[in-house]
Amino acid sequence: MTARIERVRLDYGHSGVNVDLDWKIADYDIIEPKNLPALQEPDRTFLDSVSGPVGSATLDNIVLPSDELVIVTADGTRPVPNKFLIQAIIDFCRLDPGKVTVLVGTGSHRPHSKDELIELLGHEVVNNCRVLCHDATNKGMLQFLGTTSHGIPVYMNKIYVEATKRIVIGFIEPHFFAGYSGGAKGICPAICGMETINAFHSYEIIGHPDSDYGFLENNPQQAAAREVTALAPPDFLVNVILNHQKDMSHIFAGHFIEAHRAGCRAAAETAVVRLGQKYPIVVTSNSGYPLDQNLYQTVKGIAAASLITEAGGTIIVASECIRGVPDDGNFAKILTARSDPESLLDMMSKSEFRMMDRWQAQKLAMILKRMKVMVYSSLGRDRIEKCKMFKIDDIQSTLADEIAALGYRPRVAVMPRGPLTIPQLIK
Repeated sequence: MTARIERVRLDYGHSGVNVDLDWKIADYDIIEPKNLPALQEPDRTFLDSVSGPVGSATLDNIVLPSDELVIVTADGTRPVPNKFLIQAIIDFCRLDPGKVTVLVGTGSHRPHSKDELIELLGHEVVNNCRVLCHDATNKGMLQFLGTTSHGIPVYMNKIYVEATKRIVIGFIEPHFFAGYSGGAKGICPAICGMETINAFHSYEIIGHPDSDYGFLENNPQQAAAREVTALAPPDFLVNVILNHQKDMSHIFAGHFIEAHRAGCRAAAETAVVRLGQKYPIVVTSNSGYPLDQNLYQTVKGIAAASLITEAGGTIIVASECIRGVPDDGNFAKILTARSDPESLLDMMSKSEFRMMDRWQAQKLAMILKRMKVMVYSSLGRDRIEKCKMFKIDDIQSTLADEIAALGYRPRVAVMPRGPLTIPQLIK
């Protein structure tokens, strides 16, 4: 399946990390998405997309120069090309930047500092537009919109709800709960209240087998995101697909479900890799910066690898984690509350257990029940081991030791791009 590659580079932080493949002790399959060329004329592609949108009127027929617009984008853990997209929307719609609010959809994450906002959005947007970070805990900034058919109470950012016009921007990649990112997820959970976020990440939704990478139409979390968002839908959506270099390869625009659906079809063509077997050892990344800034987000890379790891097998993940676990959430607190994954899952399954970040801990505990996870990271040993994983200092020697412990010549999977790949078993 794989040509005899002697060295592979895993996405890690800004620079990556090399792993030499010793073919004397194992065979290797390199599993990664197709790398598409960057758009040659992104300005032209943007104009074509918003002038010929999917499932909606054209952008200039929806947003007028007199409108006070709210643009919702993702937080700093997602590489949305904000500087390009926001300016392109302002220019195309002939908007006064002073009438544009950029709302950073932090979900349950912490707000950004001024420097982080400049890195995320650029000086021009930060200086000329109104820029706000959503706060899911500030009830005064939330508006109750109703309850979904599955009982999710919907609290949404009041500034967004009351805006004259609303646009959501984002990018489409595989997602370990919702199937794919982008689309309605740019609104729910991004700019919803904690009650909504908690219900959206219920134990039942996260534990459902279709709440996983690559599932879209029958995915309970994707369905919940769409139903929540439909109570105050964006007037327009712009989503992009990025290549390995994080340059835009596609732009999709239009209705928040229909344009996203078209984008997901394109994303599946590049991300899905069909395989005929599981592996005793899988080496993966968390797709480098910005996703590998903390251990909490690293569960995404671990989850992608778990799709093709044998029961009792080993996942080796490279994730820099320059921002820690992080320290401002409950992820580590939950994982240290019980001694083993089974007890953790039992605790989290109780309806009264509603601690924020439990969804990420639940996903990890489901994996740790079945396999071992070893982490190559800048994080200290105690912090990783408190989260019930093993800290390693050298991928090369660890891989050799794990291969030797098997007692036979295995076939090892390597996923250099981590969760940007959807490994799919052929039944």
